[in-house]
Amino acid sequence: MPARKFLKSLILLAGVAGCILSSPARAAVETVSMPMEEFRDRLKGGWAGQMIGVSYGSIYEFRSLGQPITGELREWKPEFVSNSIHQDDLYVEMTFLKSLETHGIQPTPRQIGTDFRDSRYPLWHANFAARENLQQGIMPPMSGHPRYNPHADDIDFQIEADLFGLITPGMPRASGRFSDLFGSIMNYGDGVYGGRFVSAMYSQAYLEKEPTPAAIDRCIRAGLASLPAKSEYAQIIRDVIDGYRRHPDDWLATWKLIEDRWGDDDLCPEGHRRPFNIDAKLNGAYIAIGLLYGRGDFAKTLEISTRCGQDADCNPSNAAGILGTIYGYSKIPRIYTSGIPALAGRKFDYTDYDFPRLIDACERMARKVVAENGGRITGSGSDERLILPVQSPQPPEKLEQMDRFPPEQLGKWSQDFVERLGKAQVSRIRRNMNRWSPGWRLVASGWEMNPGIGAFLGRENVLTTHPVNESTPAVLERKVTVRRRNPRLNLLVASFPGDPGADWTLRVKVNGVLLDERIVHSPGKWETIRLDLSPYAGKSVTLRLENAAGGERRWAWEAAYWGPVEVTGE
Repeated sequence: MPARKFLKSLILLAGVAGCILSSPARAAVETVSMPMEEFRDRLKGGWAGQMIGVSYGSIYEFRSLGQPITGELREWKPEFVSNSIHQDDLYVEMTFLKSLETHGIQPTPRQIGTDFRDSRYPLWHANFAARENLQQGIMPPMSGHPRYNPHADDIDFQIEADLFGLITPGMPRASGRFSDLFGSIMNYGDGVYGGRFVSAMYSQAYLEKEPTPAAIDRCIRAGLASLPAKSEYAQIIRDVIDGYRRHPDDWLATWKLIEDRWGDDDLCPEGHRRPFNIDAKLNGAYIAIGLLYGRGDFAKTLEISTRCGQDADCNPSNAAGILGTIYGYSKIPRIYTSGIPALAGRKFDYTDYDFPRLIDACERMARKVVAENGGRITGSGSDERLILPVQSPQPPEKLEQMDRFPPEQLGKWSQDFVERLGKAQVSRIRRNMNRWSPGWRLVASGWEMNPGIGAFLGRENVLTTHPVNESTPAVLERKVTVRRRNPRLNLLVASFPGDPGADWTLRVKVNGVLLDERIVHSPGKWETIRLDLSPYAGKSVTLRLENAAGGERRWAWEAAYWGPVEVTGE
């Protein structure tokens, strides 16, 4: 070849190579065309599935530990779905959605950490520890790191990662990047991988035409391919797949295989309370069992993922959300969705979203994510289509495992820390007691379930307390002169709305003498209590209100919510 032609060829090749390197999104990318109407129906189906699943399993959460639920389950009624309005499975991930709306689809760790820090809802385990870290200035990813967060392997991000699959249709790599970023707020290693697993299954679900066993298998394998192959989370999912292969008609056999190998593996500080297990990967295995053995049947998937036990509302929420994304809202059996239209206008607790606004916001984010990843939108109106850039799943480059840290390097919440935490929260509430009810004094409160003063169940300036421990109540006191005619003590109280079985013991004392004791069980609604103070007419007394543990589920969801407390008479 003449030198001139050879040089010209080199220049041409260099130019082509430069174009390829500088524009990776324009390289050959497999795409799928999806009508916007279909995308929106699948998006609605994913959120509806979460709402249905968490409401279906809500009464079984941590009721069955280390053993499957084999008795009869409650028959579903459409109105049960209203329980989802109060569930942390949903409102926490809506904080993440709000962050994306506020900061764009490439927010910084500090931005999302600050938004989570400023949340006001009750939290537990990894989420709670993360928010405490953030309030001390420990930002992501260290807020979820084992050195600062002893709950780093817990289920928290797994139950909140659905959002990232729902806004990344066909793009598991994009969902993985979101999971790494947001999951590091509160989790690490397998705790983050749980979010990767769940969100990748949602991404794949958009590409499946029908809820067949083959489609379910592809979703699970997409989730598995998004995990480091040597992680324990990947190992447990492979064990589920192997169990299903060996026992395709016996989910209990696979459940037992998982329990025998993994049931005692829980690094949560409360994991010593065997057989309690809030580990992300064990509960993730239950999601996979429910999906595989449900074989695309909505009712069967709900039932099996709930019957596996442990976190028996979060797991069916994830499973039904993934399945709902394959179905689309319009094809989910109507018995499950017929209660959702009545929720329009009712915002999910602690959020700005009702169901229609939630879908609109997610669609806006999905459009941006599609464009950012090399896809596009064509047409308009009823002809509008998403051109989805289909991605193959990809695991993170680095394997992270919490159990590789020596015990002395793991963050521990000492008793001293817990006591200081409780004292700091009580001091904060005391400074603001006049906002709630002038004259009353907070004597004691525990630190769990985010005690404080804020909006709740449609009212402003509601006081939240929690017992100090199983035997020591939260206490409110006030000195008052009782009126002489028709004196009454009027209370407006409620129990935690996120669990239908939540209750607490109310004790009312006058000058140390018990006037009234009862169980408050009113999840999602206010209860009015009127007590006669006639025996104390004209006298100066000390009123004492106690929020104690008790009821059907002692030491579970024991927070008390106090509306106005008034002493009336003439």
